[in-house]
Amino acid sequence: MLFDTRNEMLKYYCDKISNPRILEIGVFKGDFLDYIVNNCGTGSIDAVDLFEGITGSGNADGNSHVFYDIGKGYFELLEKYREMPNIKIYKSNSNDFLRNQEDDIYDIIYIDGDHSYDGVKQDLINSYKKIKNGGYIMGHDYEMNMQKANTHYNFGVKQAVDEFCTFYNQKIHAKANDGCVSFCINIKKT
Repeated sequence: MLFDTRNEMLKYYCDKISNPRILEIGVFKGDFLDYIVNNCGTGSIDAVDLFEGITGSGNADGNSHVFYDIGKGYFELLEKYREMPNIKIYKSNSNDFLRNQEDDIYDIIYIDGDHSYDGVKQDLINSYKKIKNGGYIMGHDYEMNMQKANTHYNFGVKQAVDEFCTFYNQKIHAKANDGCVSFCINIKKT
């Protein structure tokens, strides 16, 4: 299945689950978190990032690159969502965070943190333990769509995802055709 944007893809799968439990790995400024909060029901949402220092990122197409003090952003997000007990913001490395979560608790995990091969590989392995059977592991920056992107980025995401699918006997179920293409794996645990 091919979606035009990751927003459309996420909404489509959120609508298949009653009050999904969602984890976003890699929050940056919180723009995609806002989309999740406003479009994915009344389930629970966990958002984890290192929230340290100034870092740069582009939009879903990889364009409009900006630098942002995510350390300051952490406190802004805590304040923004403090009246919403179903949304939790965590300042943590994703490996440590996932190790401390129960297995089989999330319906959807969206990975957009460390884009290195090793980082994505570890996030996928850890996420597999935490996702429910039939749940969805998604992520950003799988490949480039140069019809929307102005710059070609070489991340370790595709290699890590392809190897994960082979090792765990999974397959990419859908893609979202932003400039930085997102993937969706419908997890089938045997």
